[in-house]
This record gives sequence, structure tokens and C-alpha cells, in this order.
Amino acid sequence: MIITTRESNIQIVKSTLSNVINSLSNNMLSYGLGLMLLSQTNSAISFVIEMIIAPAVGVLFVIPIGNLVDKYKHKTVLIVSSLVKILFLLLFILSIDHFDGLYKMIPVIPFVAVNAICANISTVTYSASVHELVRSEKIQRLSSLTNAANSFSNIFAPVLGVSLYALFGFDIFILISIASSSLAFLIMLSLKFHYQTKENISNNIKEAASSQMQGFKEGINYIKKRRLIIDIIVISMFLNFIFSSMNIGIPYIIETELHIGTEPIGYLNTFNAIVLLLGSLFMNFLPAKKGTFLKIMIPVFSLGIEVLLLGTLFQNMDQLFSITLYGGIVSFFIGFSLAIIEVNNMVYLQKTITTEFLGRVMSILTTANRALLPIGSLIYTFLFNSITFGSYIFMGNGILCIAFGLSVFPELLKSVKKDHLFIKEHN
Repeated sequence: MIITTRESNIQIVKSTLSNVINSLSNNMLSYGLGLMLLSQTNSAISFVIEMIIAPAVGVLFVIPIGNLVDKYKHKTVLIVSSLVKILFLLLFILSIDHFDGLYKMIPVIPFVAVNAICANISTVTYSASVHELVRSEKIQRLSSLTNAANSFSNIFAPVLGVSLYALFGFDIFILISIASSSLAFLIMLSLKFHYQTKENISNNIKEAASSQMQGFKEGINYIKKRRLIIDIIVISMFLNFIFSSMNIGIPYIIETELHIGTEPIGYLNTFNAIVLLLGSLFMNFLPAKKGTFLKIMIPVFSLGIEVLLLGTLFQNMDQLFSITLYGGIVSFFIGFSLAIIEVNNMVYLQKTITTEFLGRVMSILTTANRALLPIGSLIYTFLFNSITFGSYIFMGNGILCIAFGLSVFPELLKSVKKDHLFIKEHN
């Protein structure tokens, strides 16, 4: 069945609205959970409990989630995942007030784990079902608006989280999450999935997914045939690792080394989130079929230069106004570069990978990116605590990013050409 342009536009609006609702409520719940645990346990682990559990769960379930998404109808997977999430939210609100202090971890840890599993399933399933929701030429718009929805929630979730927690306490976050998850569920039910076959899956996919490991190996073998997919995954992992230094380094340098208070931290973080939103929206206006190589390499080199400039800025300036002004300008370009490469990579994978393998590839990509965040955080925490001037770490990261770009430049160019030939031969 052919998806019309009008239907694609309607599906994009519904999908984006669902993503905004889910992303905003999830971020608010995560923020409120951190505030509640901090008041109950007085432990610094309160705000990183989800950052520890979510990547661990992602690694453990990367194989079954990828196979699940590729084996069953995507709408069915989303329905089950949404209902399980709502059920555990109800169980969570019924149980959380029966525990105090460190014992709060008893209901928190299993809830965070299940919530992370459901979030991974939903993210991978939506990414894998783009061909069933919109026309091919509309995929870039759908992906850019999905990325924009995440950036939007990153801007407003902390503000709303602090205000609601001060007024109503933690339970309000769970109630909001139940209501928003239910609303997003109803919106998802109204989406029409245009499956390629009546059974959604062919016999060879059923056979490949008959065992978890066999199904995963089929996905790995597909990736091996397309070197560009491996390059995209490696580049995404590298940039996520570098970006983790900013999450730790900017607050550390401003507060501990420059001693100019926490005000610039809020400005820079908010500004970065706003620019990620603008960059994602900007991708709507770039041609999707041209410049695959340039859309990857230009952001990699520009990020290297921008992170190097950020380190130079922290090395030579120590005034609140100058750090906020010039740091904001550099953050603008960092956020813009990240948005371009994130959306471009996602769109390229979604448009060129066959639906039968898209779930497994997206599961691997999502898990690889998230797994590196806590590792990068631990490494950069050690480095910032050990090196006297944290600005040198940023400068080193910038040089490392440029060197990485130079090293992958020739190989990536070959991979892009080979991948275009592969796509032509198999279309």
C-alpha cells in the first residue's frame, strides 16, 4: 500500500507529538527521581543511578531487543512496551512511599531497569518503522523532528522538574508520567503502520530470529557487508565519548577552577540544548540525497576546532560575562555540528537499511552510544581530578577529534562509494 504525502505529514505530526510528550515526561521523572533520592539518601549516586543502570540494561538486552523489533509487527511491539511501562509506573507509585532512606532503592532499581528496557524498545522500534509510517522523502523530516523533540525536553525538563518538585513532591512526577504515557499510547494507536507483507515478516526472517544469537549474527553479517555502517557506529561512539567530557568538564572548570559560580553552567547547558533543537530543525531544509560524506566529515572536523576553542577560552578567560558570551557562541557551533551529524547518520541508516535488519542495527547503534557515556564519565572524572588545568583536556580533545577525522577521512570516502554501489546493486 502506497503512503500518500498527506498521510505522511499527519503521521509526522502524531509521531513528533508522541515523542515530545514521552521525552519531556521521562526527563522530568528522571530529574524528580534524582531530587527525591538525594533528599532521602544524601548520596551523590542519586543523580547517576539511571546513567549507570540504563547502559547496563542496554548492553544486556541489545540482542533480544534487536531480534524482537525485527521479528514482530512494530505496532504490536510498541503496544506491549507501552502497556508494560504504564503497569510498572502504577506499581511504582503504589510501592515507593512504603520505603524510606536507602531502602527507596528497592523499588527504584527494578523500575529504572524496566523503564530503560521499554525506552530502548520504543526508540529502536520507532527508528525501524520509518518506512511503514512515512514516504521515503519524508524520513529526514521525521528524524529531524524526533531529534528536536528530545532537545526540547532537555531545555524544559529541568525547569519544570525543580518547580513541580518544590510544589508537590515526587509523586506528581509519577502521575504526570502515567498520564503522558497513556496519552502517547493513544496517539501511537492512531498511527497506521504500512507493513511490506501481510505477515510483516518473511519466512527467512522467522528462521533467522528462531534463536536469539542466530538472529543477532544475521544482523552482524549484514553490517559487515556494509563498511559504512561500521564507520558511522564508530564515529558516533567516538563523538559521544568526547561529548561526555563536556558534561563533566564545563561545570568542574567553571565552579572549581574559575570560581565564578554556577550561573554560567546553566546558561551554557540551556544554550547548547536550544542549538541542538535549532540544528535538528535546520536539517529539514538540507537535501537528504546529497553530500553523505561531507555531512559526516565537516561536523567531525568542526567539532574538533570548536572543542579546541572551548579549551582555549577556559584557559584565557575567567570573567562571568566573557565566559557566558564567548562560551555560548562556541556552544552554539558545537550543538549545531552535533545535530547535523546525528540526524544525517540516523536518516542515512533508516533510508538505506532494509526493514528486516533495521531493528538489529539500531539496537546495536543505540546501545553502543549509551554504553560509552558512563565509561567516558568515569575516565574524564579521573582526568579532571588529576590534571591541574582542565582546559588542557578540552584542547587535547579538540586535537584528538581533528586527528581522528584525518585518520578516518580516506577510509570513510571509500566506504561511502562502496556503500552507494551496494545500495544500487540491491535495489
